[in-house]
Amino acid sequence: MKKILILSIFVSIFLLQLFSQSSRVIDLRRSFLIYTEGNSSIGSLVEQYLKNNLEKQGKYKVLTKDDLLLENLREMLKNENYIKKNLEMDFLVYIQILESFPNLERSKELTWWEYRIIAKINVVKISTGENIYSKLHTSSGTSYINASTSNFETLYYSRRSAANNLALFIATELNKLFKIRANIVAKENNYVHIDAGRNVGIRKGMMFEFVISKELNGEFYDLHGGKLIAEEVWNNNSLLKILETPKNFNYQDQNVYVLENPSLSPIRTITRIFYANEGFKKNGIGFEVGIDDYEHLYTGFSFVFLFDENTIDGDIDFKLGYLNYLSETDSTFLFGILVGFKSVTASDDASALYFKLTPVIEYNYYFSETFGLYLEAGYNFLFPIEEIGNIESTNDFKISAGVTFRF
Repeated sequence: MKKILILSIFVSIFLLQLFSQSSRVIDLRRSFLIYTEGNSSIGSLVEQYLKNNLEKQGKYKVLTKDDLLLENLREMLKNENYIKKNLEMDFLVYIQILESFPNLERSKELTWWEYRIIAKINVVKISTGENIYSKLHTSSGTSYINASTSNFETLYYSRRSAANNLALFIATELNKLFKIRANIVAKENNYVHIDAGRNVGIRKGMMFEFVISKELNGEFYDLHGGKLIAEEVWNNNSLLKILETPKNFNYQDQNVYVLENPSLSPIRTITRIFYANEGFKKNGIGFEVGIDDYEHLYTGFSFVFLFDENTIDGDIDFKLGYLNYLSETDSTFLFGILVGFKSVTASDDASALYFKLTPVIEYNYYFSETFGLYLEAGYNFLFPIEEIGNIESTNDFKISAGVTFRF
């Protein structure tokens, strides 16, 4: 009985160890050693801001010279063999603070400090010593002097703002330089499964695009298109939602993979310029800007100016609607409502202000990814807020038609 018990314990320990090894995540994220030279106080600020920014993203492993607890890192960095043998880092982010200076600026009403930092940024691959990125950049920070902020405090804030802006710039450049690539392992409806997750630095909300390599005259080139967002992320794989499919190639091709693109946005901006008509009497022009969140929700603001022989109308509206994506054609259909105000001014100095509710239906047809035509119809319900003089404004039909730009 004792032998069976001991054997069971050993088997249990073995299975636990086996399970823990199989579930262990191998950290394959790129690693950076951040090193600044020049103005020590500014350099320390930039190092800390940059480290905080990169660690918050979760995409990289980061060390600064302070983390290494070395008394003379500069001398160590001169010894390439030491770096290769002792620093398990992929890249050196070398920041030279060339110049930093404050300027006290004044206008008739305001006084402020503007702090500037001129820095040279180099990214070096430690294993080979290759300089893969080099750029000179000027960063600035501004802080205004007021009754509650002293001259010294304002200078302090402008200095830290300039250092933080430099760190943000470097973080953005690193994200552009080191994009995550992953293979597609499965496609399901509007989702794709990829073979990368937290182990390479993918985090929820990251943006990706489809990529395929094509050969032309013996040379290979990459086609990019579409838009995806990381919706679920696990240790070694992720689930991406397709927001847009590529127009220039078939993303179902087995050679297609996904590539991180931090410049993509999880929303679409819609801008419209249109002709407007109310009651088949008043004509005018309007402008609208809105946001499509890819989840059928549209929100926007519009400004419309209408004219007839005796009056000038100005409308300011907030639009909220359900956006239906028509898959067979690159078009959309919206059911929504406008909530806003209408101001009416007559030639005899009479005027009125109305609260307005307008149910609308809207159709957009896109000839390309960015350009299309727009048609909208609705009915205005007006509720008087203020009326001065003899103003005759009634509930009436409205129609709009124009061009749409989508980004």
